Amino acid sequence: MFHPRSFHPTPDRHVMGHRAARLGMILLCGAVLLWSGSDAFAQDAVTQNAISQDVDPQRAETMEFDPATGQWKDVLPPVPGTPEGDLRLARADHARGEHKKTVKAIKQWFKDYGDMDPLRPDAVLLRSHARIALKDYYKTYKELQEFLSEFSGTNYEGEALNMQFVIAEVFLSGTKRKFLGMRMLKADDIALRILDDIVTNDPDSQLAELATVTKARYYYAEGDYAFAEQEYGFLIQQYPRSRYVRQSLLQGAYAAQASFTGIDFDDAPLIEAEERFRRYVSLYPGSAEQEGIGLLLDGIGETRAEKELSIGKYYEKVGRIRAARFYYRSTMTNWPDTVAAIGAAERLDALQGIESEVDIETGPSPVDDIAPTNDPASDETSRDAIEQQPSARRSEESDEGRVAMLRMAAQ
Repeated sequence: MFHPRSFHPTPDRHVMGHRAARLGMILLCGAVLLWSGSDAFAQDAVTQNAISQDVDPQRAETMEFDPATGQWKDVLPPVPGTPEGDLRLARADHARGEHKKTVKAIKQWFKDYGDMDPLRPDAVLLRSHARIALKDYYKTYKELQEFLSEFSGTNYEGEALNMQFVIAEVFLSGTKRKFLGMRMLKADDIALRILDDIVTNDPDSQLAELATVTKARYYYAEGDYAFAEQEYGFLIQQYPRSRYVRQSLLQGAYAAQASFTGIDFDDAPLIEAEERFRRYVSLYPGSAEQEGIGLLLDGIGETRAEKELSIGKYYEKVGRIRAARFYYRSTMTNWPDTVAAIGAAERLDALQGIESEVDIETGPSPVDDIAPTNDPASDETSRDAIEQQPSARRSEESDEGRVAMLRMAAQ
């Protein structure tokens, strides 16, 4: 028989009681949250309704910066069906990244308003921006080229040239232009043409300066060192206050040095490189020391001395002893601290008392008695005599020697 005092709740009943209490609390909280959310939603609806009644729906919630006043001003929404309104709608498409839609909108704009509308230049430039975003570079290049032929010298020229420069950089980076729908044709020549046009059309601008250094860097990277040196030199001459002058002076020297192909060929690039390196040292001595320009100049001196010695050896080989002596002495005078100068001195000692039949027939040489001495003043006089007196004769003999060496190489 059941007795109240004999009843004792089991652990399972305790658990069930706790769960029921928790469930009740959760339901109560949910009801409170639901009531709060519905109240907030209702309040928001009321607020939106009040705003819609108080604010003019024709007024745009955008602002535009006015450079004339330096202030931001409210802009009314575009009015469709007008040249300005439709152009602004197309511009908004472009700002949202809908570039294909922008191109289509501009196409329709020209159908509606033709080529005589005053906003035509703005429409063309907007379409060019959209096409660049779509990577349709060649078509944009052709369009801008035609545009610049018509609007050169106007306020639109700068924006068009900037877009052309972007296209040139893309092409020089290796991007090919399309052919039959595929990118398969190199466009480096088009890029270089664009950069040339920028320098020609707006030579005093920063963009022209940037176009020049871009060309120089491209030629240097491609190994066309002669063209690179030419562009760097043009930049230094045309834009002496440019921030690229220092870089151009150094890179131009490197390019000139790289243009020299060996002692059997013209050393004019080596002479140009030496002159530019020395100018760099005089203008930027600290940087020149860190970059080891002094060692480069020593190397150039060794190479020039070696070339001079090789010319002397050639003349000795063909029996022109007097000419050989001239170049040996020139090597010792102009580059006394080089290995070639030691070799030149040895060859002069070996030629003591030797005369060739050609030298006897032509008579004494005006420089035959010029030789280095231990007297510094006398050496300076000798150097002047070598550099000034026989310059024409030296040039003639040098050219004659180079031709002969080339003939021997061909055989």
